[in-house]
Amino acid sequence: QSRGLKARRERLEAERKGLRAPAAARAAALRADAAAAAARRDEADARLAELSEQVPALDEQRRAAQEPAAREAARLNDIGARLSALRALQDKVQTEGKLKPWLEKHGLAGLPGLWKQIHITPGWETALEAALRERLNALAVGRLDTVRAFGADAPPARLAFYALPSGAITNTHRTLPPLTDQLKLGDASLQALLSDWLEGVYTAESLDAALAQRSQLTHGEVIMPRDGHAVSPHAVAFYAPDTEQAGLLARAQEIENLDRQQRAQALIADEARAQQVRLEAAYTDASQRLAGVRRAAAAAQQRDRKSVVEGKSVGLGGRRIIKKKGGGGGGGGG
Repeated sequence: QSRGLKARRERLEAERKGLRAPAAARAAALRADAAAAAARRDEADARLAELSEQVPALDEQRRAAQEPAAREAARLNDIGARLSALRALQDKVQTEGKLKPWLEKHGLAGLPGLWKQIHITPGWETALEAALRERLNALAVGRLDTVRAFGADAPPARLAFYALPSGAITNTHRTLPPLTDQLKLGDASLQALLSDWLEGVYTAESLDAALAQRSQLTHGEVIMPRDGHAVSPHAVAFYAPDTEQAGLLARAQEIENLDRQQRAQALIADEARAQQVRLEAAYTDASQRLAGVRRAAAAAQQRDRKSVVEGKSVGLGGRRIIKKKGGGGGGGGG
């Protein structure tokens, strides 16, 4: 009988060890799963904290970029509107008036006016217009003799023709700063022509300065301030626009300046808009990633809790099985 009890105890002990091994393996696996789940949870929590700081900062940056983008776009629109208005006015004064039908009749409508070839220091446009008058819009011809035929069919309004001189013309009497010093020309023949037309026309910064310097003038010479008034040794002639062509040169130069400004402003506006788009994209991407990380963090926490619960359940279940087996063997022995 003692041998039978001993064998039974050995069998029960073997069964108990057999039960412990799977339970221990399962517990070890669950501990590993729990550790991995905890690591994933910590990683998700860290990423969540990082993005939770980034998203508000990116939101602030994108909002801050909206104002300069809108401001630069508005500046570009303002320049474009001003440029369009000036071009429309310039086209209007060139196509309207008494001269247009006459020019078309004689095949001269396509000839460019002299003003299109002239550049002058900003601020001196009015003085140049006052000095040149109708010659500002003069038309070039190869030889002046060709305009002789127009004597029988004269233009209905003031019109000048010119032929470029072949050599330079020297200013013989230069006591004051000449108006030609303000010209910016890249053509020597054109410079010679305007030197001839503007011989004896000098400049002063104001009417008072012109009056103070008039004693230095000789016959036929005048001093002009920026507003185009003409001071001679014995007279003052005040300038006022008297044709639809007035302001032609000033508008032309402003159009050129605005055209350059428009191109530069377009680059600035494009860069401001691109910066806004980049920040908007970064904010949207971060916001989407934040939403994904929040879901991942919640899932990681849930898996972590599940692993803990499963680990406790396996531990308790193994002890119950062992106790149950042990209890059954004791009952059989008794």
